[in-house]
Parts: sequence; structure tokens; C-alpha cells
Amino acid sequence: MGRGAAFRKSHLPAGYRYGERGMSAEGDRRLGVLFGLLGTALIVVDGLVDIIGGAVFLALGRGLRAAGAFDQGLLYLVFGLLVGFFVVLGRSRGEDRSLAAGLVLVVLVIVGWLVLGTASGLLAVLGSVLVLIAGILYLVAGR
Repeated sequence: MGRGAAFRKSHLPAGYRYGERGMSAEGDRRLGVLFGLLGTALIVVDGLVDIIGGAVFLALGRGLRAAGAFDQGLLYLVFGLLVGFFVVLGRSRGEDRSLAAGLVLVVLVIVGWLVLGTASGLLAVLGSVLVLIAGILYLVAGR
């Protein structure tokens, strides 16, 4: 091994193997946190918008429509906080936690689409797609 190869190997980032192309597990995890937190924020904002819409419907005297909006907003808030918990949990350095959090996030998004539906709110659908990408990135980081 020549002097140049030894220099290149000694200056590689942590977690990077020589000759390997692509991001390191830490890079995948950081990108997963970014997508996960952004998706969580969109889901929570959609929940808050539904709750505010429910208050407007209640002020207009439409009680049943207000109850539906409150219910949907509360479901989105709980779903967003649950997803946010697993996004933060997957942020830890352990590969096992990252793998487990990624699997739970992917399952949560799929179950959320089946239970909450995909036609209910654009922000929630976009947020759940971002959380799905975060879960896949966590799965890749935990490999």
C-alpha cells in the first residue's frame, strides 16, 4: 500500500469503510431525523387546523360537523406525537434502536393510512409520506 492510500484511509469519516460508496449510517440517521421531524410537524399542524376548524363549525352552530373535526384533529395530534416519539427514539446511536424505530415507523404509517385514510388532509398525507421515508432511512441505517 502506497503512502497516498494510507493517507486516504486515515482521513475517512467515522463509520465509513474504504471503497464503500454512499452515506454512512450516521448520515442516514440524520436525514431520517430531518424527514421524521418535518413529517411529524406537518401531521400535528393538520391536527391543529382540524381542531380550529371544529371550533369555527361549533361557532356556526354545526355541532355534528364540529364533533367530527374535533375527533379527526385529536386523532392527528395523538398520531403525530406517537410518530414523533419514535422519530426521536430512532435518533439514538444504537443500530438496534434505529432498526426497531424504523420498523415501527413504517408499520405506524401503513396502519395510519388504513385507519385514518389518505383523503382526509393534504398535510397529514404529506407528513406521513415524509415519516415513511424517515422509517426507511432508519431501516437502512440499522442494517
